[in-house]
Amino acid sequence: RLNHDQTAEERAALQKKLDAEKQARTETENQREDLQKQLQKMEAELMIGGEMANNAAKQEAALRKANQELIAKKESELALTRKMNEQEEEKLHLEEKYSSLAEEVTSKTRKLKKIWSKYQLAKAEIKDLEHEFLNDKNEVLDSVRDLTRQLKLKDFIISNFIPPKVMP
Repeated sequence: RLNHDQTAEERAALQKKLDAEKQARTETENQREDLQKQLQKMEAELMIGGEMANNAAKQEAALRKANQELIAKKESELALTRKMNEQEEEKLHLEEKYSSLAEEVTSKTRKLKKIWSKYQLAKAEIKDLEHEFLNDKNEVLDSVRDLTRQLKLKDFIISNFIPPKVMP
């Protein structure tokens, strides 16, 4: 009977030990699943953060390219305007063959009026271009500031919500 009680006690102890190991295994499995879910969540956040940083970089590059294209377009417009003005000046010089002094005065007065009106138009055009350039510059600066603000926010979010261990 002593042997039978001892065997029952051993069986109970083994059963208790088995239950404890089973419970420990279940807890370990639950912890592993929780960590797996947390890892997947962090990976998703990291991917979203990386995509936002990539998008910000692409937007900034597109903005720089558009700004360069705008500057090139304005330069070509100015070159074309200068060339047209030079051709018109040459045309005016070709018309300078006079038969009398009064005719020369009349012609030069007419030419002076044309040149004066061109000067006024060019002056107004320069003022308009300066104003337009200033507006474009302000728009570009505003968009750079906005992109910088967005990038700082994304960096802040990434640095505060994604653990440094996960970051490459």
